[in-house]
Amino acid sequence: MVCVMRRRSIFKKVEQWEIYNRIAGHDNYADVDKKFLPKERYDWTLLTEIELFRNAVKGCEKVLDIGCGTGHPSLYIAEDVRSIIGIDKSERMIETAKNRLKRSRIDNIIFKVEDAENLEFSSKSFDAIILCGSLASLSNKKKALQEIRRVLTKNGKVACIEANWLYQSMHERHFHGEGNFVLTEKGLIRYRYVRRSVRPRMETDYRCVINPNSVLGKKLLSNHHFLECKTLKTEMSIEEVEPYCDEIEYDEQENFDGETIARLFKENGFKDIVVSGYGIMYDLLNNTGLVNKMVSYMKELSKAEANISEVLDPLKTEMLFLTCKCS
Repeated sequence: MVCVMRRRSIFKKVEQWEIYNRIAGHDNYADVDKKFLPKERYDWTLLTEIELFRNAVKGCEKVLDIGCGTGHPSLYIAEDVRSIIGIDKSERMIETAKNRLKRSRIDNIIFKVEDAENLEFSSKSFDAIILCGSLASLSNKKKALQEIRRVLTKNGKVACIEANWLYQSMHERHFHGEGNFVLTEKGLIRYRYVRRSVRPRMETDYRCVINPNSVLGKKLLSNHHFLECKTLKTEMSIEEVEPYCDEIEYDEQENFDGETIARLFKENGFKDIVVSGYGIMYDLLNNTGLVNKMVSYMKELSKAEANISEVLDPLKTEMLFLTCKCS
């Protein structure tokens, strides 16, 4: 009898909240008070999001922020509602949100660790629920939307923001995948690879550790450009790199366009669904060379973009904004 030894699988799937829990305290998720800078495209997006959510829930009694992260947008719209509860599965994100809350001295927000798919709140507890980029990261969206319906009052509002898959597939990453080797400060060779699929519309993000003693590892460590720049783009697929890896971690995220996100809410019992777009203001100003001159007008221009969002074609905008009601 011949005994065939099978290689232990080096692939490990993780949930997105675990990744956010790991990176809390760094970069965009650092425990600092946010300063909005006109030269940062991302900051224009954040300011417009704040205005969109403010318009959607202004005057509401009790708002639930699902996937609140470090406190965006709750900390910025608290003055427009009676109270907000922000939840997230990441303990470290919630810790950061609580620290920011203490410094703000806002007294109508509570941040807590909780699972959106198993809400501990009683039925009909909220008259508004917001999701800022968190819907795509939920592993069981149907269950989460059922929970949202349960805890919403009749005709309670939902406001949801997600990236527009159609825009991203045309303007940002390579459709079939992009790869990048990185040499870390600790001497590790890491490889990042992103792949998109059409059916289903899914983005899979791979993060790998290359064995330095493998053929590929040795080749990279003998590359003077890689050693100097610490990064190297590649056309290699995950299948080509996998034999040289010690470990591969990956997560999956469903992608939306205006049609698919509207259908998801409709199929789960929501009504009065409206999908609009945003994320154009920075590009308009940057193309005319005015973006750096608008430091004192950022909030006003972001408010203007939020106000015209409903007339923007969601097929041509970077971000999607959905509003609906609980039936």
